[in-house]
Amino acid sequence: MAFAFAYLALLFLSLPFTLAAENEKSGSGRAERYWDCCKPDCAWKGKADFDHPVFTCDKDNKALTDTNAGSSCGGGPSHLCADQSPWAINDTFSYGFAGLYLMEHPSDTWCCACYEITFTSGAVKGKKMVVQAHNSGFDVLTTNKFALAIPGGNTSYAGTCAKQFGVSNSTFGKEDEGVGSKEECDNLPEPMREGCKWRFDWFKNESRP
Repeated sequence: MAFAFAYLALLFLSLPFTLAAENEKSGSGRAERYWDCCKPDCAWKGKADFDHPVFTCDKDNKALTDTNAGSSCGGGPSHLCADQSPWAINDTFSYGFAGLYLMEHPSDTWCCACYEITFTSGAVKGKKMVVQAHNSGFDVLTTNKFALAIPGGNTSYAGTCAKQFGVSNSTFGKEDEGVGSKEECDNLPEPMREGCKWRFDWFKNESRP
C-alpha cells in the first residue's frame, strides 16, 4: 500500500510548532507501524524551529517538563506518551502521529510539522490521515517514510515498553509484528488499548505499505 502526502500549515493538539513556508512538501512514499516507548526524536529541545518540542512522559504516563531528560531506551526517564496514539473521526478520516523520513530533507524541516496522508492502495485505499511528525525514522533511506505510531504495532527492540509498565515483552506481541488481534489489545496497559484497536478497526491491520 502506498500513499501521497502534503504538508499542512496548522496547529496540532498539544504539540505547537512554527515552520517557514519554504519547508512545505508533498509527494509519495510508504507507511509502516511502530511503537517503541522511547523518547521521540522531536522531543529534544532545539531539534527544530518550534515553540515547544514534543511532550514526553514518565513511566506512569505523566507528562515530563524537562526536555533534556534522556530517552528510556538509553536508561533515561523519558517515554513516548500514550496519548500520541491514533484516533478516528469517521470511517475515512483519522488523526495520529508518525516518525518521518523525507528524502533530501533534514529532520529539522519535518519535526512537529503536520501532513495529510492519502492512502492509495490496500485495505485503506482512499482513506486520509492528518499526522504530526513527532519522531524521525532513519532505518529506511530509499523512500519517504511515515512510521505511524500505533500501540502494540510492533515490539520494542529494547524491550522498553515492558520495562516501562513492568510486564512481559510478549504482552506487546511478536517482534516486528506486534499483537495479533484486536482482542489482544486488551492485554496492553490501559492507556494504549484504544490506539491499538484503531489498527484493526480503521487501519484494517495493514503492516508495511
